[in-house]
Amino acid sequence: MSLRVMIFNVSIFTLKCINSVEAKPVVKVTPDQRVFRGETVTLTCDIQRGGNVQWTYSWFKDGNTFYPYRTTAAEISFRADESYSGKYSCRGERSDSQRSDTSAAVTLTVSDLKPKPELTADPAGAALTGNTVTLTCRMDLSPGWDFYWYKHTLNSETKTETNSYRVKIDSVSDGGQYWCRAGRGKPVYYTQHSDALWVNVTGEREHSM
Repeated sequence: MSLRVMIFNVSIFTLKCINSVEAKPVVKVTPDQRVFRGETVTLTCDIQRGGNVQWTYSWFKDGNTFYPYRTTAAEISFRADESYSGKYSCRGERSDSQRSDTSAAVTLTVSDLKPKPELTADPAGAALTGNTVTLTCRMDLSPGWDFYWYKHTLNSETKTETNSYRVKIDSVSDGGQYWCRAGRGKPVYYTQHSDALWVNVTGEREHSM
């Protein structure tokens, strides 16, 4: 009888160990591991090979419990400031009390400095009607940003997924002041506006005979 109990207990212990090893949680950070004050950050505890079961998630920051400590949803979101900088990890627990391993820590860095892009034009200097000027909104930032373009005579903005914008110079009225800024996330977090850039239109392009 004692031998059967021992074998049964060893089997349960082995099953728990296998489940713990197979369920591998990974913390994913959206929009990026480097964010700015005021951005909305979402952490996702992705339990790989976790099976089709209900999990409860525990969250840790710098090795300590992080509010909310336990959630039934795999995601938590917060509006970041500098106090949220740190190393985040998570762990899952099933309804039968079996736990996954604790994930590797992922570092989140929150900067207080709101970025400001630089707007440049190519070609630089005066533009001729009939030509095209390419504006570039330059920033030293990670991918995933959209770019917004403004002109002093327009009340609307133009949105692009790349940091360049082509202006066809059809007349002198296409010249003037231009600005740009970038944004990402939901709700959208915007950078500062760039300084204004003047596009000067001086005349018509010469046509070949």
